[in-house]
Amino acid sequence: MLRRVEAQPVLFAPKISRLALQKLDIADEPRQSLQVNVWRNHAIENLLGLAQPFFAYGRIAAGFHISDYDDSLMFAGHQSADVELLWLDSERYLAASAAAEWLTWLEGRVRALRAISKAPIVIASWMAVQADDIHPLQALADAVPAVYFADLAAVCAEAGVALTDQRSAAAAGTPLANAAQPLLARKLACHWLPAAALPPVKAIALDLDHTLHAGVLGEDGVDGVQLTAEHASLQQMLAGLRERGIFLALVSRNEMQDAEALFAQRSDYPLKWSDFSAIEVSWDPKAQALSRVAQALRIAPDAILFVDDNPGELASVAAALDGIKTVHADAALTRRAIEFYPGLWRWRVDVNDAKRVQDLQANAERIALQADAADSSAYFRSLQVALGFSYDPLEQLARVAELCRKTNQFNLAMRRFTEAEVADRMALPSASVASISMKDRLSDSGMIGLIIAEREGSRLRIEELCISCRAMGRQLEDTMILGVIAGMPQFDGCTELAFVVRHGPRNQPALEWLGKLLDMQEAPAEGEHLLPADILRRFVPDSSVTITKDNKK
Repeated sequence: MLRRVEAQPVLFAPKISRLALQKLDIADEPRQSLQVNVWRNHAIENLLGLAQPFFAYGRIAAGFHISDYDDSLMFAGHQSADVELLWLDSERYLAASAAAEWLTWLEGRVRALRAISKAPIVIASWMAVQADDIHPLQALADAVPAVYFADLAAVCAEAGVALTDQRSAAAAGTPLANAAQPLLARKLACHWLPAAALPPVKAIALDLDHTLHAGVLGEDGVDGVQLTAEHASLQQMLAGLRERGIFLALVSRNEMQDAEALFAQRSDYPLKWSDFSAIEVSWDPKAQALSRVAQALRIAPDAILFVDDNPGELASVAAALDGIKTVHADAALTRRAIEFYPGLWRWRVDVNDAKRVQDLQANAERIALQADAADSSAYFRSLQVALGFSYDPLEQLARVAELCRKTNQFNLAMRRFTEAEVADRMALPSASVASISMKDRLSDSGMIGLIIAEREGSRLRIEELCISCRAMGRQLEDTMILGVIAGMPQFDGCTELAFVVRHGPRNQPALEWLGKLLDMQEAPAEGEHLLPADILRRFVPDSSVTITKDNKK
């Protein structure tokens, strides 16, 4: 833990020292692996060396299969990988051809790569464009499923650093300037690659004293703790992350009444008491408090980033909660350390992300209504529940793939379809990709479920079944799952369903649901489990739930 703390000033400095970066030795055991194919026409080796400390800090074991220099992008010797990285010097192409001609050719090569790989594709390059125009490389990325554009020029422009230096290009094998390379290495290791393939961080749990302000609340009092410029900037960033669907939790050893008074009286604080989706202010060990936070947010501890100014506290929490992420709070560094923590940055912010926080806040009222209702129909009527079933919704492609990647508890097959694989299923006449959206009078939950199925003779095979943890416990599982399957065109005429089952570390809720449906005494074993299709045909959803269907095929 001390090595991590000591590394933060180097990793998250505004101006990264190349020499200091090369001296770092972060010996943490990796918890995630990432295999990357690199297809390039200029050197990347030195930059990957600079990226290794950032991977180590994020506890990521990153491996790279680097191609020969190849302007033609023939993808010779292709291997299976988690990410396909196109590392391209655009100036080599644009010196010999017009921009439009090159972009058309590049899209053809990207589609050729997509044909042999379903992994996310990251195009890392640069190109001069008018300020107000949509970047042509971004437009190219948007045209092909699971393709992302990493704009090297934008990173350097934001930092005020020159991107290229042609004086050293011949010797270095790349036009990228020495000063640009550490910045790009950090962006690659902390943002671009983790966001393409690794599970996201879903919540940030924050200590209070010397983390969100300077001083100790219990000693200095409400008016005595100081909101420095650095702490105010941190709080503003955290409020912005909350608006993008990242949960915030407060975990502090203080008196609850003191903490409540602080946020009630300090109007200068950008963060408000209501911004925290979970609050644990007590004298309990913080590992226990964070376990309760995970339960309240319905996520696993390994989806939480814990920020505290005490290295000993961070070490004890990390030892007690397997996989939890940690950042050492330092007024000058905390904002940048959180900003660059792998798993927090997103390629796209979906409308469903923003709904996540609001939806959880409405759960307390739902639980109260459920307790007071005479039966499920009365509960649904009081909530005015409405479900939406969409079949092969191309506009939801990214969200469907995200749900496959993120859902752990109500995930029956743990198949983890990529965005490209989902797009293939949507285009296949024998297959169906169905999404489930939900709203009630308390909140619009957005898209909270998906099922991917394929017809095989008279059997409909359920390849993937995911329900967001936010939608669990509302007594709607049968109505959502059986209803959306029965609405698939591929369901017509089938005699049985085959549910694909795989056991994961946390998917007991999905296994219990299927076991109950199949009238089994124990959790279903791994493999395929059959259900007569007539059971779905006889199923009648609760009339108090409004259901709408939208079929794209």
